[in-house]
Amino acid sequence: MRRKSFILVLVIFIMTVLFLLLSCKNLEFTLKNEQIKLNNNILINILNDKIEILSDGKAFLSFSKDFSFINAFEKNYTYDYHMASIKIKEKVIKSYTFQNISKIDKNDEYIIIEGYLSQSKNLNDKVPYNLKIYSKSENRIDFKLNIEDKNINEINLKFLSKADERIFGGGVQYSFLDLKGKKVPILTSEQGVGRGDQPITFGANLTSKAGGDNFTTYFPIPFFFTSKLRAFYFENTGYGEFNFSNPNFVDVKFITDKETNMLSGSFFVGNSYKEIISTFSEINGKMPALPDWTYGTILGIQGGKDKVISVVDNLIKQGNPISAIWIQDWCGKRVTSFGQQLKWRWYPDEELYPDFKEFVKIMESKNVRVLGYINPFLADRDPKKSDDDFTNPMLKEAMEKDYLVKNKENKPYLIQTVGFPAYLIDLTNPDAIKWIKDIIKENLIGNGLSGWMADFGEWLPMDAVLHSGVKAEIFHNQYPVIWAKINREAIDEANKNGEIVFFARAGYLQSPKYSTLFWLGDQMVSFGMNDGLPSAVLATITASLSGIPFIHSDIGGYTTITNPIMTYHRSKELLLRWIEFEAFTPIFRTHEGNQPLNNWQVYQYSDLKTNFKSDEETVNFYNFFAKLHFKLKDYFKKYIDMASKNGIPVVRTLFFNYPEDIETYKIKYQFMVGDDLLIVPVIKEKTNKIKLYLPEGKWIHVWTKKIYEGRSYIEIDAPIGKPPVFVLVGGESQNILLEIFSEFN
Repeated sequence: MRRKSFILVLVIFIMTVLFLLLSCKNLEFTLKNEQIKLNNNILINILNDKIEILSDGKAFLSFSKDFSFINAFEKNYTYDYHMASIKIKEKVIKSYTFQNISKIDKNDEYIIIEGYLSQSKNLNDKVPYNLKIYSKSENRIDFKLNIEDKNINEINLKFLSKADERIFGGGVQYSFLDLKGKKVPILTSEQGVGRGDQPITFGANLTSKAGGDNFTTYFPIPFFFTSKLRAFYFENTGYGEFNFSNPNFVDVKFITDKETNMLSGSFFVGNSYKEIISTFSEINGKMPALPDWTYGTILGIQGGKDKVISVVDNLIKQGNPISAIWIQDWCGKRVTSFGQQLKWRWYPDEELYPDFKEFVKIMESKNVRVLGYINPFLADRDPKKSDDDFTNPMLKEAMEKDYLVKNKENKPYLIQTVGFPAYLIDLTNPDAIKWIKDIIKENLIGNGLSGWMADFGEWLPMDAVLHSGVKAEIFHNQYPVIWAKINREAIDEANKNGEIVFFARAGYLQSPKYSTLFWLGDQMVSFGMNDGLPSAVLATITASLSGIPFIHSDIGGYTTITNPIMTYHRSKELLLRWIEFEAFTPIFRTHEGNQPLNNWQVYQYSDLKTNFKSDEETVNFYNFFAKLHFKLKDYFKKYIDMASKNGIPVVRTLFFNYPEDIETYKIKYQFMVGDDLLIVPVIKEKTNKIKLYLPEGKWIHVWTKKIYEGRSYIEIDAPIGKPPVFVLVGGESQNILLEIFSEFN
């Protein structure tokens, strides 16, 4: 009897909940069902339960009629900004979550869905909206969603998803491949120190709020695609969020400019992942093919003319195919509590590199190019240090000419960076843009540099005041794009296109249109999953799935920490494993890290003042993989040239090449280089054996020549110096690749 009573109560409860849910339905739609035909064979079906858009008879976008798919908000946003680590807090003032659809206008090219949003069904506080959907091609629609209320500053758009639909993209992601079930912020920022790896993240947050999390990234892109072969991108530049946490729908939001209050972008489909990425590259921009010299060794080194020449000469004698040196201290060294940093004034430091042009000529006589460094900051002296005698004539000039980002008091915005204070150049000011561009042309290109690191771009404070009048929170994500554009235009205007390469870390939509190369930023000198070697491997893969075909990492990592509680210094093992990984990507560039004397290095050097950690075995190891990397030049070049034409990346996740193999979607830390080379970096320390997956086909293990059947997991020896590398039997480049590896076996 008790059980029957319990069941009866449960049934009544469930029915009550269902009734309440149905009675609270927040979408009002009174128009009749119909099918609307647009140009390019795009169909729009108005059905009982949804509005769906079809391409070639297949639905690729659906809006549910069970809940509002357009929401708008008036919110008060506050930003906790600390050295480009940004925490966002929001307070809702008004939420317009009830949607009315009262009218659909249509012609052959587009439809316009019109109605209003309100705070509830019975309130008169109505906000008109219109959603215009254009037929762009047979596989693409563009859209513009306008909210007609200048108090609104956030727009949400929801559309249906499948529970088994995998989601990829979002820019450079260091911790996750499949984003389904995740909430992904779209905001360029410092990636953080640790990003969830402990205890360093806790320590970085405690001391400077700089730990970051699993989603902080220098390079977000408001684009994603799914395993159902449909893709979505948004043109907005304000802070955004892709919420994939609900298995049945996607919820996209962006902070908008109150003057326009528009959400816009494109939805499109493809027959393959290659087609989707190629289509997106038409929108996002294609990167130019890399010049020949970039395929050699690019040695990251500092310390002045004599040291650099000595190390370079030794590497050349040892047969290292060194083609360039990257001397970030070309502008001078500045020692801080963080480590060895730079003088952020953009001209040669005559103390470290006297007669700089002559030094460049000496390097060129050895067939070695010289790369430098620049960022959009101008450093100041540190008032906290009485002995700081730093001077910066460029800062003085920029202040006099009003070229700097302002604060709310309309004064130059002083930003505390890691180590010293500095000011950002206002990249909305046309005169400031011309000024810094001329500096690049005269001081970098004019002094013979063949490239440089174009650092930063993500540091614009959200409360800054800009010359153009645009709000900083709207321009923040756009700042690194303009920074890259300035660097590219300087090269073009100097008639050096195709010769000079700059590499950037921060970016957003259309950054690939302007940049010549990217790098992953500042990883820890560790095996940490979220901020060490594994994160660099995964980020290289995720970048390729976001329309970023040419990207690399600092070999050995960068961020080095020395404190009494915990130290993070680069070990020999980490350096060797990182060398193994990057030897099989197109760009092979090292970095000493921010504390060179505490890190294991790829070269040996000592003088009366310094003695770098290294040994002969490490140098030989470095030379071995440098030679192997250079031997793969033609293979890399084949796919680099292809990517510059169609956007299809060089480095690819396994499912990109093998979409029908369900197991490939589970593999995060293996990748293909082109079609025929499979790489499995060793990402855990003290590991000599590794389990891996081989997709369809037969695969030759390059070190043992043993052939393995695909669609299987295997366990294989992976001692240092023999990372798992396989060549596809029957692949177009099989014989060429096997011939190369036979020289190094």
